[in-house]
Order: sequence, then structure tokens, then C-alpha cells
Amino acid sequence: MWPFGHKWGCRAPKGGGSDPFGRTGAPLLAASAPQARIDWLLRQGTAERPVAVERLIEIDDDHWRATIERLDIGSGMRVFLATADVRRPLSLEPHHAEPEPWLVSDIAVKGSVSLALSDGQQTRITSDRSVLFRPADRRAEFSPAERQSLQLAGYMLRADRVSRMFDGNVPKAILPLIERNASTSQLVEVPTTGRIRQLAASLFSRGLQGPLRIIFMEGIVLQLFALQAGAEAASLRRRDLREPAGPERATILAARERLLADMRNPPTLGELAAAAGMTEKALNSGFRSLFGATIFETLRNERLEHARIAIERENVPIKQVAHRVGYNHVTNFIRAFTARFGAPPRQYARVGTAASGRDTERGSRPSGADG
Repeated sequence: MWPFGHKWGCRAPKGGGSDPFGRTGAPLLAASAPQARIDWLLRQGTAERPVAVERLIEIDDDHWRATIERLDIGSGMRVFLATADVRRPLSLEPHHAEPEPWLVSDIAVKGSVSLALSDGQQTRITSDRSVLFRPADRRAEFSPAERQSLQLAGYMLRADRVSRMFDGNVPKAILPLIERNASTSQLVEVPTTGRIRQLAASLFSRGLQGPLRIIFMEGIVLQLFALQAGAEAASLRRRDLREPAGPERATILAARERLLADMRNPPTLGELAAAAGMTEKALNSGFRSLFGATIFETLRNERLEHARIAIERENVPIKQVAHRVGYNHVTNFIRAFTARFGAPPRQYARVGTAASGRDTERGSRPSGADG
């Protein structure tokens, strides 16, 4: 279900409140599980208690009764299976510190879960909609709906394994999901067909044990990934064939102008879609067709391009450039700039200064620049 394998935060809203992210609340799991490979970080107020779990945990408290199982399926593949009766609102934050990117999928056989990524992207995983995603900061937040029976299958594929599957020729639809050094998350919604739901349900079967079960699960995960990847590739082809025209094109162009009018305080996706009179999904699809990038990617790319020009032409501190283009945290700006242009801002500025000096023989960047 919640598919990161090294540290998990698990919280419930204080007093059973409706806050979907459960900023404070009672711990959900007693600290009695043996030391192993998955850590749950449980919080009550400011206290933190890690609970380490190997492959299987069982939880039964006021918020839910759940069984969550993790299996390592060979190199670069993991499976998570969750069965739960959710009684009250709760929120979970799995995250990991592995340097290699992982593609993640969650499929609801029964019930629903809200998924939120740190850069604002969010969706709801239901029996009719599964997801493929890669969080930029290796964090995600899951909020299962209360008063429901939940059965959720999740799998992870390491980027290098995905690349080997396609012999290095990864389809365009999948490539963003395994990109290294990505500064923004990637989230793809995939319709859950009856076949996908049937395959996901079969992962919960206990007919086989030991190595035979592992072999069976590996085959199921590969089929699921093939069906989901194929569905997204077909959807991408349809979007590419249908470029907006007429009034719709004008609406999308106007939305882009609105998005970039104030990069320090841009409208949210919901505000932008409402102003355009379109759904968020339709507007994002229009941006992909016209500009080759999602709304988030368009804003990020424009911010970084303005920053690059400022660094090349102006003698201003890096922190000032970051804030000017809408980054509140300089570290996030440096990471995004490096991923985009192949060098951090300081190094990029020095290279630009050296080139300018060679062109003008005596030209140099003024001393004291914060770059």
C-alpha cells in the first residue's frame, strides 16, 4: 500500500478531527514490533517513537484495524499489501533515503485513499483509478477514507530495473517517472480496468508459499506495470494527436499568461482551472499538448529560465534570484536549477563570468557577488 521502505510517519487527527493530514494525534501502533527493515515514525504531540517492522505488521486501535505486508521481489522490486477496516480519519507519511529513484504504483481493489505529494499534486486512488508516481523528495501522504473496508496493492520498481526492462529505450510516457535528480514529482492517473483489478486482487492469494509465491507475484507485478504503462502511452498518443484549437487554444494560452504573470505568487491549479472554465485534468492535458509540459512543469521551467538569465546578466545574490522567481527555500532552487542546467547556480555563474572575460579580454564579474 504505502510503498516506501525505510521510514514511515503514521499520524491520526487529534480527537478524531477531520484534518486529512492529521498534524497531531495519538499513536496508531504500540512499540512492540521487532527490529527490522521498515520504520514507522509515530507522533503524539512532539514525541516520536520509531517502530521497526520486517515483513508483516498488524494494527488494531481506535482508528483502524489493519494488516500490512511488505515483500522484496528480487532486485529492484517490492510489493506492499494492505487490508484494513478504517474507523476514524488518519494519515500516513512513508518516506525513504535511497539515492536511486523508484517508480511507485497503488491499486485499490476495495475502498479509496487520498494521495498528496509535497509539491501540491494530489489525487484519489479508487477501485476505478490507480496511480503511477515518483515523488521528488521521496515523500508522500496517504489518507484513507474513514468507515470503509480497504484492500490496496502497491508495488515499487527501481529506475534501473525499469530501464533494463525496455533495454534502455524507455517509452516517453514512463521516462519522467524514473528521471534522476528531478525537482518536481510525477503523478499519472491510470483507469483501473477489470483486468488490472483482478490481477491486483490475486496478489492477496495465499495459495502459494515461499519461493513459488515470490515468482507468482513477480509475474503479476510485471503484468500490472505493462497494462498501466500501455494505458498511459495510449493516452499520451491521443493527447498528442489532439492539439487544442480555436477558443480552447485561446483559453489555454490565457491560462499560461495568468500562471506566469506573478511567479512569486502563482495561482493554484484549482484557481487556474476555475478561471479558465475547465477541469484541472483538461487544462493540464491542454498544457501538455500546446507546450509539451504540465502546468507544474511550465511554471518550474519558466522560473528557472528567468533565474538563468538573471544569473548570467546581473550581479545579484543567488538567494535574491531564488526569491524573485518564486522559490522560498534556496536549497530547493539550487536543486531544481542544477537538475535543469547541469550545474549549481554558483558554478554556472562562474562559468558565465569566465566566458565573458575571455570575450572582452578584461571583463570580469564584480567582486563580492554572492553566486
